Amino acid sequence: MRRYLSYHLPNETKTYVSLLLASVLTVIAIDFFLYSSDYAQHTFKHLIAKNPSLSFIITPITFVLIVYIAKYFCHHIQGSGIPQLIAANDSRNKNIRQKLLSFRIAAGKIVFIFIGMLGGAPIGIEGPSIHIGGSIFFGFNRFIKLKRKLLVHALIAIGGSAGLIVAFNAPIAGFLFAYEEIGRSLKKQALILIAVMSGIVYLLATMYRGNDSYLTNLSTYSLDLSLVWHLLPLAILAGIFGGLFSRSTLFFINKFITHSKLRVIIIATVLGFIVASFNYLSAGQIAGSGKDEVLLMLAGTDLGPDFFAMKYFATLTSLASTIPGGLFMPSISIGASIGSEAANFYTQIDTQVVIIMAMISYLSAVIRAPLTSVFVVLEMTTTLHLLIPGLLVAFIANWVSKQIFKQPIYEALADNYLKLTGK
Repeated sequence: MRRYLSYHLPNETKTYVSLLLASVLTVIAIDFFLYSSDYAQHTFKHLIAKNPSLSFIITPITFVLIVYIAKYFCHHIQGSGIPQLIAANDSRNKNIRQKLLSFRIAAGKIVFIFIGMLGGAPIGIEGPSIHIGGSIFFGFNRFIKLKRKLLVHALIAIGGSAGLIVAFNAPIAGFLFAYEEIGRSLKKQALILIAVMSGIVYLLATMYRGNDSYLTNLSTYSLDLSLVWHLLPLAILAGIFGGLFSRSTLFFINKFITHSKLRVIIIATVLGFIVASFNYLSAGQIAGSGKDEVLLMLAGTDLGPDFFAMKYFATLTSLASTIPGGLFMPSISIGASIGSEAANFYTQIDTQVVIIMAMISYLSAVIRAPLTSVFVVLEMTTTLHLLIPGLLVAFIANWVSKQIFKQPIYEALADNYLKLTGK
């Protein structure tokens, strides 16, 4: 047993010291990132609520500024950041890992997400948090100089896991995401180190800022398992919308690839105006991650089908532009709106439970990581007792989405990243 562990775990004390320091830095950096992003999106919403027409000035300028600078001056910070971690782990080229993950990338991600939120982009923070965490942990490899590929890849997966744990206060989901998405090619032995470090990060995050649920505590709500089959149409519907979203996003991202600076500016301007139109029509409600709107729906507020339509197409437009931004929370808010509307047809199931199941279903359909989808939503609502129905709807939605587009969205984007970098 000792020989087994010594082969699959680092042997030097300085390695564990560096991992601990990376954990502390990740917790502090992402906590600052969360507060700054929250401030930025609320500043925009407050401004646009008073004067919605300002979105036609602020949002297009923001899109052009971010897309242009990211493409020509700050490479590899575009999008959510999760494809970068997958590409870094899948690639055998050390140069790609150094380009996609670094302290500079982490700092740039924080700055550009802040600007994007301030400009009304409908983006989330979890993908960037994962990218920041992966960049910080991999950045520490300069000091510890791990040689074995297994440990280097495990280091990247640990950073990604840490990012999700700190962002959503979801330790189980963070570990599972490292297994389902970032570390698909990792040997199972690496999970020992990932699990240990995920636990340490969660402990540090709890000590630093408390242990509150990311959304709200809905532990008092339950579901009679004899009614679980009633949720199948909801899972199928969410699976269809999620599959179409992923397929459309990848289509437009590939369609808009260009090396002409003029076309880059034109495309960013047009997409910025589309998002600005949704900001104008919703008085800024579709801007940002969607967390506030999810809380409203869970509290019983009906935002109407127009919120679903605007958030759906605004998020798709934002992702197609390749500006930095996460997909988890916007997807969860879209799923919540599906559940909020569908709850009218479920007289025997609490509205909050229907919304939770819809959030799981839609997120699973989009990111195609069912276990992560289940646990991240259940942990952020303190409803782990709904695990069985959650697993059922997640795997059904995942299967439906797979019929529409076979390759998971993050995996497809990671493949594009490897092609774009020429490696």
